[in-house]
Amino acid sequence: MTMYKLIHRRLICQYQNTLPFIHTCIQCQVQRGKKLEKHRVSDIKKYWFDKYIHYIKNYEQVLAKNFPRTMHVYRVFSIGTKDFIKDVMKYILVLKKQSIDGVDTLTAEELRLTCTIPKDLVKICPVLLISAVPFTNYVIFPLAYYFPRHLLTSHYWTLQQRLDFMLLDHKKRLKHNRPLFRCMQAELRNIKNQTLHLKWNGIIARLGSGTHPHVNDIIACTELFADQPFSLNSLKRKHINELLGIHGIPSWKPFKRKKLIERGMLIKQMDQAIQRDGGTATLSNDAIRWALSFRGVNPANMSLDSMRNWLEQWFIISNAVNENTISLLLHSPILLAYNYPTNWILLYS
Repeated sequence: MTMYKLIHRRLICQYQNTLPFIHTCIQCQVQRGKKLEKHRVSDIKKYWFDKYIHYIKNYEQVLAKNFPRTMHVYRVFSIGTKDFIKDVMKYILVLKKQSIDGVDTLTAEELRLTCTIPKDLVKICPVLLISAVPFTNYVIFPLAYYFPRHLLTSHYWTLQQRLDFMLLDHKKRLKHNRPLFRCMQAELRNIKNQTLHLKWNGIIARLGSGTHPHVNDIIACTELFADQPFSLNSLKRKHINELLGIHGIPSWKPFKRKKLIERGMLIKQMDQAIQRDGGTATLSNDAIRWALSFRGVNPANMSLDSMRNWLEQWFIISNAVNENTISLLLHSPILLAYNYPTNWILLYS
């Protein structure tokens, strides 16, 4: 028994220095095993998370491949709504800027928004309100997609649709050109001043022969648009309706002369803004096309130089009129564009 105790003590003394080291090694191996296990679990999680993110990113492509028509409609409304909201926010900022600094500080693009956004809101609000009713979006969105010209704004149109719809609207306005020209021609006999009578007769003769009068000759007749026979207060009912028609303003609404004055002043303010911001050279292709269409010229198939030259001629007349002679600017689509080739091609094609 004593011998056994001596051997036990000897073994304890022999390994008392190595036991802590062995214990430490065992702990290290356990910790290393735990780290490897955690790392393996982390790699598995990361792998499946990356797979999930990749699936989400490519989910739209999967849908586009399996349901191309549906995804096309989705993109049309998604992108169009974002653009529409962006323009509405810009319009709100423009109204604030106008109320603080005045209309003379607005750019041509901002003035354009003041003209287009109110109409767009009236046009798109019924679609948005109906789509808010449960289950109606399954009907109203496809319906709007198939009739975009009547139910959607330009934010939802393709580039081809924008061109086609612009030409349709422009052609509708051009149908008022000849009746308005006849009204202007009929007033020749009411001009008592012989000098003005001769000048206006020359202008009418040039328009009737298929050409356009020079801008200086038009400006020389400005007096006719300040009083009898072409001031807005002097125009006959038919003349007013045709003038509304060439500017795309509904003739059934009240306060017709007021609307014409507002349209004329808006055009003049746009003209001033374009010249203030650097002239026609600073306008983008889309902006200058819209500017010409808004002023009575079909811009389709016109070169950029031709569009700029025509707009420069328009500016000469615009700079010569004021609020009393704004009727001259309203009649300028006839004086400068009545015989323009692109208008005749569109009207009689």
